[in-house]
Amino acid sequence: MRPELAEAARVLEEGGLVAFPTDTVWGVLVRPDAPDAVARVYRMKGRNHKKPLQLLVAELEVAERLLPSGYRDPRFWALAEHYWPGPLTLVVPAGRAFPAIGAEQTLGLRLPDHPELRSLLRAVGGFVAATSLNKSGAPPVRSEEEAKSFSVDLVISGPPPPGRASSVVDLVEGRVLRAEAIAEDALRRFLEAR
Repeated sequence: MRPELAEAARVLEEGGLVAFPTDTVWGVLVRPDAPDAVARVYRMKGRNHKKPLQLLVAELEVAERLLPSGYRDPRFWALAEHYWPGPLTLVVPAGRAFPAIGAEQTLGLRLPDHPELRSLLRAVGGFVAATSLNKSGAPPVRSEEEAKSFSVDLVISGPPPPGRASSVVDLVEGRVLRAEAIAEDALRRFLEAR
């Protein structure tokens, strides 16, 4: 792990905010069990507190640990097998609640296709909370320079992200919430195959 990532792990463990160029858009990472840090994210973005943050996971096995015991929805496994790692967030029943990020009944989980990000996730227990780095309603930032204009504790350098947010499928309600990086038709086929 390069020193910058080790520093990012330290910042996260201490309850700080890290800006990271992910495999989708620039994101801000925070520990989901650090309520003061999570509150900083909401204030920084001007984000509605009713909109939960997602969890980025390092491995499918980490996602499995966050699911309810005995969770058997075949759509989850089919979508994860087809699109993970990649730009797909799956909203599932919460096997473990994270009140600070607004995830008490459901969780939005994503396994990113970014080896360095996943290495960082492993270093901090396998998952972190995340959201796009922007003001709510505005486009995500496009550059490291823009990222540095936000009140985060560390900005990770790296290649610029593709700039398309993850698609989001709500498996609790059985619908596509956002089709961006992956087309809606492609996702609907998995929902209809139940």
